[in-house]
Amino acid sequence: KQWYQRRVRVFTWRGKPLFIRHRTQEEIAKAQSADVSALRDPQSDAERCQNEKYLICLGVCTHLGCVPIAHAGDWKGYYCPCHGSHYDTCARIMKGPAPLNLEVPKHEYLDEGTVIIGKED
Repeated sequence: KQWYQRRVRVFTWRGKPLFIRHRTQEEIAKAQSADVSALRDPQSDAERCQNEKYLICLGVCTHLGCVPIAHAGDWKGYYCPCHGSHYDTCARIMKGPAPLNLEVPKHEYLDEGTVIIGKED
């Protein structure tokens, strides 16, 4: 399947929304240049995205469990309309009441087009 830039696919995984986001080079560069030490829940882009082209995360706000909107908010990542949490393009909390980044489930890329989500070590 072909992925298109600025596209987020939404799946249901273990009863929760799962977002797979194809990121543009601009989004990747901006996420990689962020000052991790200034973040509420400090994680680098590399820690969150095994393949820099794609972000895989649960679509559940860490504040009260609402579903954020993609390509929205001050950082154009995700925005939770329930209470105003803003996430960047690698789903790190940037502003608002959410205490943590959106969860990145364990996953493994078998090749460029195939990923296993939920694989345990």
